[in-house]
Amino acid sequence: MAQQNTLTYVIPVLIVLPILYRRLRKLLQPQELKWRRLWIRPAIYLVLAAVAVLAPTPGAPALTPSTLAGLALAGALGAVLGWQWGRSTALHLHPETGTLMQTGSLAGVILFLVLVLLKFGLRFGLDAGAPSLHLNAVLITDISICFSALLFAVRGLEIFLRAQRIMGERT
Repeated sequence: MAQQNTLTYVIPVLIVLPILYRRLRKLLQPQELKWRRLWIRPAIYLVLAAVAVLAPTPGAPALTPSTLAGLALAGALGAVLGWQWGRSTALHLHPETGTLMQTGSLAGVILFLVLVLLKFGLRFGLDAGAPSLHLNAVLITDISICFSALLFAVRGLEIFLRAQRIMGERT
């Protein structure tokens, strides 16, 4: 039984590691930034998050002030980290073509890795202690959705605002 339990954590890590490696290498390469369409993905994240969190779900806790405070806190934390992640993304104009380029930073890569490790750590910790802590899985999922949606939406917003400023200075 212990070996099977260990495999449930090892196999996803072995699958995710090569994907993370390729994604992180790509983050550190300069890429063209289509800044005029940058608002689309954050808008989709926010709409999907609102639908997921506000949809009636069996076993979901009532929206009490403490539940709303938890969601707001997760969203605020996601927004702050998203803004910092966006700020760490380098933007520059390509010298020959004049197109806007983006390059991820080591700080952004580290933040991404910390978030992935935190997710695996929470999964392990909640699997081990959730019954004794009387935690609600739906509430934890909703908090995670709020955090993630605002993390990526605010990251995109920060990059968009800087890109708009850079392109405005160019003309």
